[in-house]
Amino acid sequence: MSASTEFKKYYSITQLENVFKVFIKSNTAIGIDKMTYNSFVDNQTELFSLINKKVLNGTYKFTPYKEKLILKSRNSYPRLISIPTLRDKLVLKSLHLILTKTFADVTQPLPQKCIQQIKTSIHNYNMFIKLDISNFYGNIKHGILLEILKKKIRKKEILSLINRAITTPTVSNGESRDQEIITHGVPQGLSISNILANIYLYELDLKFGSRNDLIYIRYVDDILILCSDSNLHSIYKEIKYQLEGIYNLTLNSDKEKKGDIKVDGFNFLGYAVKDFDKEFPKLTVRDTNKKRFENSLVKIFAKCKHSDKMSPEQFLFSLNNKITGSISRKVNGNEEREYRYGWLFYFSQMEDTGFLYHLDWLIEELLEKFNFNRIDRRGVKSFVKAFYEIKYNFKDSEYLHRPDDLTFEERKRLLINTFKIPIRHLNNNTTVEKLYKKLVYKPILEYERDIHSIIS
Repeated sequence: MSASTEFKKYYSITQLENVFKVFIKSNTAIGIDKMTYNSFVDNQTELFSLINKKVLNGTYKFTPYKEKLILKSRNSYPRLISIPTLRDKLVLKSLHLILTKTFADVTQPLPQKCIQQIKTSIHNYNMFIKLDISNFYGNIKHGILLEILKKKIRKKEILSLINRAITTPTVSNGESRDQEIITHGVPQGLSISNILANIYLYELDLKFGSRNDLIYIRYVDDILILCSDSNLHSIYKEIKYQLEGIYNLTLNSDKEKKGDIKVDGFNFLGYAVKDFDKEFPKLTVRDTNKKRFENSLVKIFAKCKHSDKMSPEQFLFSLNNKITGSISRKVNGNEEREYRYGWLFYFSQMEDTGFLYHLDWLIEELLEKFNFNRIDRRGVKSFVKAFYEIKYNFKDSEYLHRPDDLTFEERKRLLINTFKIPIRHLNNNTTVEKLYKKLVYKPILEYERDIHSIIS
């Protein structure tokens, strides 16, 4: 179908209702207009009609996005996230679905797919090039982006809506809304941000990804090329020319690296490629991420040691979930597919299993150090066993954490026996599900945010 057909379909009142029901959650962040989910629901008939009318006639305007700053580390600048109003969030999600159908070939591979590609290809090449695009989203040029979009989208109302979405300013509460004209940058945090960034570099990805003399992998702003020493310098010059000259992007020279795979090694998406046995390089966990994960384990022990509320059963439950990770359709509210959460799932392609034995040893040491005599050590799970369950027995494994599988009565017993919730507080289904979501599902998302910090 054409973008024009999809445009009329997704901004019909019926489809706006469907998109809102499926994608807009009750706990969604509130925009600068302070309209809550419940308030939107109370006025939804009027709001759907307004969106339908103004988007289709090309007069819809976005409210300035609310600023949210996320600090990655003490040594880096905070990441700016733009939070739209609920009304704009619905318009943007519908626009995202239109773009997804129109540019069906444009996708961003998952980090695990990128790592798998390295794993299967690395023995065929001896050199690498690693590049980092500085402030990728912030430096996307609107003129170039719109010219690319015009190749598949001719309807001016769609192009105008996209342009207004990416030129709407992001402001902090109380800040003046009068801003200078914005000619570059795609705000991060919008549902259209990722696909627009991938559309921007799609032709580059296609050009280098189809070549036979190299392996090209891009994950957002990180680019890795595997090649031979005979064409290292020519490929390096060509890719830099394309990114800087054609796409007008800036490369971060401090993060740039090229060299011999066996001699120099490299890091990519939290993994490290190192030469372990002087025969061929292997995948392991990057040293900084090993240390970070060890520290996160120590924090679980320290939290329990200094808490009057955490029972031994709750500590063991939390520790085991940290070890094995979790498998769920319900954690993030999207039940269309099963998701895998956790450190071990992300690093399941490592070839350095010695580190897993080290982690199992560390758990034993921490149990001794913190004098956790009340913990039944036979109930503590193993990183090594969980790793092999993930690799060879994933579908049938009862060792891995699957919170969706518990019946209502099993969830209730878990809350009573593990989290020590008094039975009198669990007198209805709604309360049980609410507490289960808070105590079981929510920590899984918190662990997952730690994983995202590795690759962001």
